[in-house]
Amino acid sequence: MMPDIYCIPGIGVDGRLFSRLDFGEYHVKHIRWILPLKKETLEEYALRLSEQIDLSRPYVLVGVSFGGMICSAMATLLHPDRVFVISSSKCRAELPLRVRLLKVLPFYLLFSDKAYVRAATFSRRIFGFNGKEDGKLFEDMLNTAPKGYFKRAADCVVRWNAKTFGKGIVHIHGSNDLILPISRVKPDYIIEGGSHNMLMKHADEISEIIRNELKNLYGQDGPPPTFP
Repeated sequence: MMPDIYCIPGIGVDGRLFSRLDFGEYHVKHIRWILPLKKETLEEYALRLSEQIDLSRPYVLVGVSFGGMICSAMATLLHPDRVFVISSSKCRAELPLRVRLLKVLPFYLLFSDKAYVRAATFSRRIFGFNGKEDGKLFEDMLNTAPKGYFKRAADCVVRWNAKTFGKGIVHIHGSNDLILPISRVKPDYIIEGGSHNMLMKHADEISEIIRNELKNLYGQDGPPPTFP
C-alpha cells in the first residue's frame, strides 16, 4: 500500500505552492486551511486540521513555513511515518527574535486581511516570489484564505510555545531564507541559495531529497500492507 503524502502550505497560500515538486508514485493530497479559532494554540489548530487526514492508512507530511510548524506539531500529536519540514521552524527556539518579540508587542492583531495581503504582496521578493508569473501566483493564493484567517494564524505562530519536537522530522532549509534565517534553525539538508519560497526554483533538488528519504524509509515498493 503506497502511503498518502499530505501537503500543508504556508500562511494563506494553497496547494499550488507544491505544483513543481515531483513525489513520484505517491498519492498526494492537500490540507485546506480552515479559520483558526480565537486564541487557539498552534497544537489545537493542528489537531483540527488533522481531521482531513486518513489515519487508517500510512501517511507522510510535507509542510512549508507555517505549514511546517503545523507538521511539527502533528509529528508529536499523531506520529506520522515521516515529516518533511521545509523553510520552517520545528519549535519556538527556531523562530527569529522579531517574531518572538511580537508576543510582548502584539500589534499584528490590529491588521485586517487586506493589510496582510497587501504587505505580503509588496514584500513578495523577500518571500522568494520573483518575477511576474510567480508574483501573480502568490497574490492569487493569498486571496483564497478564509476571511479573518491571517490575524489568527499569525497569533498561533506568535504564541507557539513548543520547546521540543517529535521524531521522524526531516528539515530542509534554504541558505538564503530571509523570513526564517538559517542561523536559528538546525536543518538536515541545506539548499544553497534557497530562499523562503525555494520550492519554485529548487523543486528538483527538494523532490529528490524527499523521494530518497521515502525510498530509505519504505523501500522501493512502498510500505508493507496494514491490517485492521
